[in-house]
Amino acid sequence: MISKKYLSILLLCLTIVFITVPRIFASPDEQCIYHSEAYEGLEMTRLSRELKTTGLIGRIHGAVESSKLFVMSVREPDNFFSYREFSLLPKNKKTLATLSEVNRHDRVCIHGRIISNPSPQKHIAVKSVEVLESWTGLEGFPEYNREVNIPVELLDRTSFIGKVHAIGGEGKILVIEYKDGVIPVFVKSPEYTKDLYRGDIVRLSYKLKKIPKSPTHLKLNSQVEQPVEVIDAIADWNGKENTLTGSLVKFPQSPQLNFDVYAIEVETQGVKRYFTLVNFENMDEFQNIRNKLARIWDENSATAKLGRNMLINPEITIEAHGQTNIVSPEQANPQILLDTAADVRQKS
Repeated sequence: MISKKYLSILLLCLTIVFITVPRIFASPDEQCIYHSEAYEGLEMTRLSRELKTTGLIGRIHGAVESSKLFVMSVREPDNFFSYREFSLLPKNKKTLATLSEVNRHDRVCIHGRIISNPSPQKHIAVKSVEVLESWTGLEGFPEYNREVNIPVELLDRTSFIGKVHAIGGEGKILVIEYKDGVIPVFVKSPEYTKDLYRGDIVRLSYKLKKIPKSPTHLKLNSQVEQPVEVIDAIADWNGKENTLTGSLVKFPQSPQLNFDVYAIEVETQGVKRYFTLVNFENMDEFQNIRNKLARIWDENSATAKLGRNMLINPEITIEAHGQTNIVSPEQANPQILLDTAADVRQKS
């Protein structure tokens, strides 16, 4: 017969086992380890394995807390131009709270699973998220308050003029900017969207999707003859000499940029585009251009403001003359190719 003493010891050992064994088996899910080989080729089977085990690591591409819209970019280790973007869907209050505090370019580690979705845009049900590295390039400015209220401003409308924010998957992935809001669009018929470029100004005829409720998704209104009407195609600007005028914009150095990049805000059809000011033929002259713009920026920094994903100084007007350059449908911003620093000046 087992004595009370040995029975107590046995119960204590069983208690320790029940407490520690789940932790041992759960510990891989709580770790964040970067295995560079798993990211080679961005093959979904391996990325999904990382997501379920030691964490999928990438950087926040965009985060809109008010509409619960979160997107993460995952890149190949040695190829900046090869990447996948994932929509992040928080599955608990703690994860939502963490994602609500992240900023663009923050390096994060997430655990969760890929969920089935009719769009080629991959969606992740996020169980947990850890911020590994915060980006501070936009600190020191008051918090940016968005101008548009999504979906309220879309409820009593059937169309609006906006800008293509992202395009991919042969037209099956479409994200539209309306004012300073960013809205995913479900595309069932890519014949309407396959030739779009990022930066195109379009009239979008839409219906609000009932599912998901958050973040807001739109779908093309197939009952109209032309659900996507291109009003101003950015590709038509390519190779043309232009003199453009607009407010001075600064994209601070980030993990995606080796140095501060300057641009001008140009309005077309009431929609704002941002043309970066560059010279790829002569790096010394490109440095002169950046030095000139940095000097103008620094001398007027008191009137600079925080934009949606950059800094802007609405009190400084810049005139730039050069050739407009658009090389890819997915190009983030159109460029103005300047010959020398004399091709850009501050207007009084």
